[in-house]
Amino acid sequence: MELNPGAEGSLVVGTGELLAAGQFRLSAAGHYQHRPLILFQQGQSAAAVSGRSTLHVAAAWAPLTRLQVAGQVPLVMLQNLGPGALNPAAPTSFLLSTPTVGVRLGLLTQSAQGGFDVAVGADVGLNVGNADGYARDDGPRFLPRVMAGRHLGPLRVALDVGLMIRPGGRITEESPRAQDELGNEVRLAGALASTGRRTRWELNVRGMVPLSKQPGSMELLPGLRYLVNPSLELFGLAGVGLGKTPGTPLFRVLAGGSFGSVLPRQGPGEASVRCDLGQSLPPEECPNRDDDGDGLRNGLDRCPLDPGNGEPDGCPIKDTDKDGIMDRLDACPLEPGPASRQGCPVRDEDGDGVEDEEDRCPREPGPRENQGCPLVDNDKDGISNDDDRCPDEPGPPEREGCPEEDLDKDGVPNREDMCVNAKGEASNLGCPAHELPLVSLAVDHLELRGNKVAFEKGQARLRPGVSLVLDWVARVMREHPEIPLVLVGAHTDDQGMADTNRLLTQQRAEVVRRYLIDKGVPAERLEARGYGPDVPLDTNLTANGRENNRRVEFKILREGHRGTDAPRR
Repeated sequence: MELNPGAEGSLVVGTGELLAAGQFRLSAAGHYQHRPLILFQQGQSAAAVSGRSTLHVAAAWAPLTRLQVAGQVPLVMLQNLGPGALNPAAPTSFLLSTPTVGVRLGLLTQSAQGGFDVAVGADVGLNVGNADGYARDDGPRFLPRVMAGRHLGPLRVALDVGLMIRPGGRITEESPRAQDELGNEVRLAGALASTGRRTRWELNVRGMVPLSKQPGSMELLPGLRYLVNPSLELFGLAGVGLGKTPGTPLFRVLAGGSFGSVLPRQGPGEASVRCDLGQSLPPEECPNRDDDGDGLRNGLDRCPLDPGNGEPDGCPIKDTDKDGIMDRLDACPLEPGPASRQGCPVRDEDGDGVEDEEDRCPREPGPRENQGCPLVDNDKDGISNDDDRCPDEPGPPEREGCPEEDLDKDGVPNREDMCVNAKGEASNLGCPAHELPLVSLAVDHLELRGNKVAFEKGQARLRPGVSLVLDWVARVMREHPEIPLVLVGAHTDDQGMADTNRLLTQQRAEVVRRYLIDKGVPAERLEARGYGPDVPLDTNLTANGRENNRRVEFKILREGHRGTDAPRR
């Protein structure tokens, strides 16, 4: 019996698998054979060797990826010679048996896509052992062989076929009828072994088909292997022999260990043995493990390091872009977007609020009402040509894009010019330097810049000097016909009876209105209203506050506000 020196898959059967480049393996095993040599003659049997204990030392090394060299030396430590021994005086201990050297060449390697591990090899048995102790042949022996194997999930099958070529002849010449002839033979071996676990089993069957007159035989050898660590393995074999071929024991027991590159190669679709050693390994090396603890084995888990939460593929529900749509259903998992767009964002390249799909000008910002295209504004006044009454002349929005009127051509537009018919400076509200305008035009009222409109105490009669400021009010209204209506509002403080004050202020407002009409302002552009103390401008607790509350205001009423606007506060 010879060991498989690389021990890939099986301890005694070649599987077509070789050590990786640079790996080595050194093995030593103790081996006991019971009645390995029995002579049969005329129906009688006698044990020439009733028991033999052998130490096997084997080594294998792979200098290249597909090349492996090996050798083994069997040492007979002790053997018992039986009554059928041909030489009762033969030595019984410390005998060198037949050393063997060999080479194996890998031809094919199984991949994830399929195939087989196939190798060829040749072993040479050197006839340097002890001949007196039945420990060698008469000359060298040769064993060319073909080995093939395949991983089938957690199992490995192998077939080893070889042709033993050795010197023929008989062990003894005492009787021509003794069945002790040796010669060439075909050696067949098969193996079935488990893979991917720290403790593995194997079942080996070895047989011999003679090519001479010697009888045939076969053996059944189950075994166990235990990986102590990535560099040390322990193993044991036990088996029974059937047949009368010389060297076939009634039973044999073998136990030993290996050192070096003892970690078996991980085959396609199987777990690495290292998974049982408690090492930190990537999930693909341990398909039968559940690294994330979600109840799904690594081999079936698409996310073996992330615990799944109910998903059949073992992956957690991920939403990378936080848009509420899980990644596996999100057409754009890295960009947030609404469910109506399958999680993809609304594309708006020009940032104008109009989606690119609806934007006629996706690279130029424009309002939605113009289908996302920019508005054309020839005069650059901020009003599109479609809404601009004067598209080629800049003007303010209140004039619908038309330029400001300037009757006196002094550069001050009419709406700011208090002297529309006389050239002046902007700093003087458009009036000539020798005139000081006492009124300015605001958006919703006429602002008095001179003295306030004052009345005699408790009466509806204007004080002397008030006519100057009222003349300016009349002048501005005449020169600005665009002012549709001015509400003349009169107010008092809270001194006296409220109803009396309301009547007094109504009379005062009518006096001012009549004065402006007399100065040429059309009556339909003026309205008078007295408020009494109802709308104070300041506090009535102080003399200054009460003085501020006694006033006349000129509020400009636009279209649709006639008779409804309250005086300016």
